[in-house]
Amino acid sequence: MKKHIAIDGPAGAGKSTVAQKLARRLNYLYLDTGALYRAVALYFWQNHLQPPEIEGLPFLLSNIKLEVSWEEKFRIFLNGREVTEDIRQPEIDALVSPVAKIKEVRDYLRAVQREIALSRPSVTEGRDIGTVILPDADLKIFLTARPEIRAYRRWRERKDKGNNIDYKLVLKNVLMRDFIDSTRDNAPLRKAEDAIEIDTSCLSIDEVVEKIYELVKN
Repeated sequence: MKKHIAIDGPAGAGKSTVAQKLARRLNYLYLDTGALYRAVALYFWQNHLQPPEIEGLPFLLSNIKLEVSWEEKFRIFLNGREVTEDIRQPEIDALVSPVAKIKEVRDYLRAVQREIALSRPSVTEGRDIGTVILPDADLKIFLTARPEIRAYRRWRERKDKGNNIDYKLVLKNVLMRDFIDSTRDNAPLRKAEDAIEIDTSCLSIDEVVEKIYELVKN
């Protein structure tokens, strides 16, 4: 059995749901690395900090303590306070990519992610797991889907939670995130050479999980 699984792909490709279901099925740790970036973005937003020009950034990052919990669901804590829902606000959607472009932030979170992911058998999902965070992962998966499908999934997810955000705004954020993530100089979004690509546009979550589960076993 493969013990460290890396799942990469753009926003809305189904990484989080697939990775969580797979982790439960395998009884592995689940790590949402995007949530770590969102937590840092939330810290910036709460403290009225605007990237990329931030004075004393290394000192600010040293004041950030991130913790995760994976029991019934994934939970994330910022300096001792749970922010699992707070990091999903539209304001954080718009801020997270500029924050993720900052080299100091990526360097800081790289060490945090590796420490958590390697602490036990894990399913780790994000945008640079197979290429940067876990380049020696036992199995690398790259999930993708058409932009309009990914935007619809994000929009429906928020609508189900009572957030009546406009679909066009969600699509705009998805396309902007794609561009920023794929063109940034530091750890851009890309498929690892040895990753297996799965297009989820016309697949159910369970179908994707089953595909990856068979790869893990074999």
